[in-house]
Amino acid sequence: MWSSLVLALCAVGLLLVVPLLVLQGFLASFPVFGTSSHAGDGYLTWAAWLGAGLPLVGVVVAATTRRRGWTWFFGICVALAVAVAGLNWADHVRHAPPEPPGPRHCVERSGGGTDCPGG
Repeated sequence: MWSSLVLALCAVGLLLVVPLLVLQGFLASFPVFGTSSHAGDGYLTWAAWLGAGLPLVGVVVAATTRRRGWTWFFGICVALAVAVAGLNWADHVRHAPPEPPGPRHCVERSGGGTDCPGG
């Protein structure tokens, strides 16, 4: 009985609440009257946490209660969440700022020390 309730709540949360939070975050992120706004960040953060957490809870409950259909459903949702997180991570890695270059010429320091490239 409890497992059916948990699986139903996870499915409803995943299929209705998460998309609603994404939509609210998207709409709240539009600038109003030319001002920059990050008002939708909270909605999107909650959507990300619920979008990853609900399938994890669902797959654990479904697998422990031996419900194959629900296990497949939540397992596919977990795989999609991992794929989206991986793409987001790869995008951040690709757009990371380059490291600052080192000195390209000798810089003499007081006391006789120098910082020379390659030396």
